[in-house]
Amino acid sequence: MGGIYSFEDIVPAIDPSAYVHPDATVIGNVTIGNHVYIGPGAVLRGDWGAIVIHDGCNVQENCVVHMFPGVQVTFHEGAHVGHGAVIHGATLGPQCLIGMNAVIMDRVDVGEGALIGALAFVAADTVIPARAIAAGNPAVVVGSVSDERFAWKKEGTALYQQLPTHCHASMKMVSPLTHRDGDIPKPPLSTTYKTWKEVKRSSSKGKES
Repeated sequence: MGGIYSFEDIVPAIDPSAYVHPDATVIGNVTIGNHVYIGPGAVLRGDWGAIVIHDGCNVQENCVVHMFPGVQVTFHEGAHVGHGAVIHGATLGPQCLIGMNAVIMDRVDVGEGALIGALAFVAADTVIPARAIAAGNPAVVVGSVSDERFAWKKEGTALYQQLPTHCHASMKMVSPLTHRDGDIPKPPLSTTYKTWKEVKRSSSKGKES
């Protein structure tokens, strides 16, 4: 079970437009901005240092954010942190994307619009340039983010920026149905967002026609 906790009399500051799931844990010196989404199971430990999550970021399920003593972790506007990622003492640039289960270590600086692949390990003191793609263990730069891919990333992040409003309005704890009558309900949110592979496939077909 999660919750919001003070530490050494420092209380987290969370903008009312943000959504922090009840099963997320936020401790101490943590500042969360506008329309930020913090998913269930995420842990933001601002005990030894500070965590600043700027507007429009998302920290998805089971992510961990922490630091060595005296360090500030900063997520700049629109940073997108995938399921299960670990961010320890790093800085995430605006509109970057951290893939699922990636580990971003101390004093790493992820540039604006950069993309870190799933399961990547970004070693301490690494600088990932703006709009770079980095992957592997240890992570190295393997490419660059095209304008098309950057637009795709921003579209996905925009869905997460809308999600807090929907969560505040409609999410509630319920008892499950024992069975469902009729058709499976259609998802209430956008169903038009495509994976990057689908985007590339559509783009290739368009060029061929």
